[in-house]
Amino acid sequence: MRTIVAFVLALLSAGAMAQDRYPTRPIRLLIGFPPGAGMDAVARPYAAKLGELLGQPVVVENRPGAGGAVSNAAIAHAPADGYTLGFGSNGDMVIVPLLIKVDYDPATSFTPISLVSREEGFVLLAHPTFAPRNLAELVALAKEKPGGVQFGSGGVGLPHHIAMEQFKRLARIDMVHVPYKGAGPMTSDIVGGNLMLGIGNVTALPLIRGGKLKALAVTASRRIPALAEVPTFSEQGYAIEASGWFGLIGPAGLPSVVVQTLAAASRKVSEDAAFNERLFGLGMRGEATTSEGLAQLVREDTAKWAKLIRDTGVRIDQ
Repeated sequence: MRTIVAFVLALLSAGAMAQDRYPTRPIRLLIGFPPGAGMDAVARPYAAKLGELLGQPVVVENRPGAGGAVSNAAIAHAPADGYTLGFGSNGDMVIVPLLIKVDYDPATSFTPISLVSREEGFVLLAHPTFAPRNLAELVALAKEKPGGVQFGSGGVGLPHHIAMEQFKRLARIDMVHVPYKGAGPMTSDIVGGNLMLGIGNVTALPLIRGGKLKALAVTASRRIPALAEVPTFSEQGYAIEASGWFGLIGPAGLPSVVVQTLAAASRKVSEDAAFNERLFGLGMRGEATTSEGLAQLVREDTAKWAKLIRDTGVRIDQ
């Protein structure tokens, strides 16, 4: 009997020691969008710095689909050991669950760890040959050709999409939405001339500067410093403000020592000067919170976006 008790105590002690030494092997960071998307552009430098601080590689895995819901479902059902984490956003943590049935509950399926970054706003992009140069000209074209103007987004129900539906409602125009699996593929189609107009991210800045895209407006509350020459929707007569955020999450039930270790390291990344310099060019800034702070942000955004969804009538047919 004493031998059995000693063996059990040894196993428990080994488990506790393993947690105390977390992490002891590489960590997977799942993201719900493809390479080229805003989330991917933040996740990769974030993962590199986080891995450096933790002493173990943090490997980004792209799991696109259903506006981030595919990735989040994988995170929710992963072992709660701290070796499968993910990026959550107001798209996949708030809006998508309001629109479709998902295989997770944003309130109970995850351990919120920390906010990572905030996005200043989104950018209405167009091919250089697209005639309208501003929102007034776009509205005029859409009214001249009801249903004849298409616009793309990174997916149905994302904040970008809802912002454009709000614009359509305020401008009293009819434009056709073309959803993509992420802003990256959509932006590539605009550059290639397969799509003339789309709502994307400041990650397209090099393409704008290179003359391969033009920007008509931003959804920020004020002009985005990296695109200071581009007016806001509000400046052009349409009171639309929409932005996003990314946060570090894990499966529900993560051990407290794991959460504390990750939160402390994540805060250092969010405050890192080089990381923020990288984010500036993406129209973002680093920002950290406590676990409860991120949970509160999800609750507040759920109320905000639920109202916008009701107002715009956005829905996903399944």
